[in-house]
Amino acid sequence: MSSISRRSLFRTAAALPATALIPHAEAAEAPKPKAAVPKKAPPASPLTLPAIQPGPAYLQAGPMLGHVGSDHAHMWIRSTAAAGWKIVLFEQETSREIEGAALHADTGLTGITVISGLKPGTSYSYQIVLDGREQLPLPLPSFTTAPGQDHACRQRIVFGSCVGHTIAAAAPTWAELAERRAMTTAEGAFDVLLMLGDNHYANTTEIEKLRVYYTAHRLSAGWRALSARTPVYAIWDDHDYGPNNSDGTQEGKENSLKIFREFWANPSSGEADNPGCYFTFTRGDVQFFMLDGRYHRSPDKAEDTPEKTMLGKKQLEWLKRGLLASKARVKLLANGSEWESYGSDDSWSLYKQERDPFFAWIDEHKIEGVIFLSGDRHFSSGYHINGRFLELSAGPLGSNNSKLRPNPERFTGHDQGRLWGVLDIDTTTSPPSVAFEFWQTGHSRLERREISWAQLHGREKIDRTEGYVI
Repeated sequence: MSSISRRSLFRTAAALPATALIPHAEAAEAPKPKAAVPKKAPPASPLTLPAIQPGPAYLQAGPMLGHVGSDHAHMWIRSTAAAGWKIVLFEQETSREIEGAALHADTGLTGITVISGLKPGTSYSYQIVLDGREQLPLPLPSFTTAPGQDHACRQRIVFGSCVGHTIAAAAPTWAELAERRAMTTAEGAFDVLLMLGDNHYANTTEIEKLRVYYTAHRLSAGWRALSARTPVYAIWDDHDYGPNNSDGTQEGKENSLKIFREFWANPSSGEADNPGCYFTFTRGDVQFFMLDGRYHRSPDKAEDTPEKTMLGKKQLEWLKRGLLASKARVKLLANGSEWESYGSDDSWSLYKQERDPFFAWIDEHKIEGVIFLSGDRHFSSGYHINGRFLELSAGPLGSNNSKLRPNPERFTGHDQGRLWGVLDIDTTTSPPSVAFEFWQTGHSRLERREISWAQLHGREKIDRTEGYVI
């Protein structure tokens, strides 16, 4: 699987509008055509899949890595027909085989298997075999297991949302990330990818349509190269859960959860007595709390009372228990909707009677190292919520941009081009070192900002950024 060439990246950059390569503040001052009349974009055509070629079963999509811990890894594939499958795993001169459960129509010809018995911080290459036939060309893809539990280390975490309505929309981003994943230098390289919702735009709970949309977005060469080598973790937002702004009253949400579980190789999903896509995992001494802001959500338009909820009572209790028990020095709380106070009419700004007591609970219990992540808004931005909590929101990976609006909590923002974020966390220092970056596909890094431990805990102000910081 080859990554994108630099020439291709330059062509991608050249295809972007000129305003995509300059600061938002400058772009806003550009003169507008006098007779410009906004045009409503035509609705996107439904996604379809290429015809299945006759003959033996072959990989339609994947392989895709999911959760990769220090001693095990999850891997996902989708076949074109019912088949048996296995993973052949290579470590230096040795190899072994891991049998996957048979692929069949009831699970959409998808399979997720767990590779156990791995060693921390170790590289493995692998081959996928369907019904005795090898599927991957040389050189084989490889992955590296996570550092040991509670092990202090530096790690770079890419996060983003909103892939766009077409397969091609995010393809340049996947190609660039695949190339950067292969880098050995610190700048640009990264360890994991967090998908924070709107991972497709099926806008439905219909099982077969959901399967088509998930699969279609996994067909681009860049995504296949990226996800075959990178641990990928996902939560959903409205468009990959159901229709726009859908909530816990959505009919057919059980279908959406069934297909979500088929297509993402997360470490877990919800709890035995509380369905949902939420889960937690630890990498080194950073703990990730990936939240479900849809399955138990009250309608946005409901009155904001103590009973109105985005997470649901049981998920919120689960989150609090996890934070109290966590030994990680840094805790990342990821949700599809923005946490900040002045957000859209589909964000935490309409759920403050759940949000604010939770913020107060964090302070009451002196929980340190909390960072909030989000997506949804089709721009990338940083917020200092109430002058206390750091939130980073990233996207769009492929969708059209939305314009930034005045917001007293926002200290930086970018709203041109395809965008993604990076958290650079180093827990070998005392206190841990935290920095964030925003990147634009085809243009490289737009901004890097060090966040002090005092700023992270609201003891110091985060100054506003004017334009891009290179």
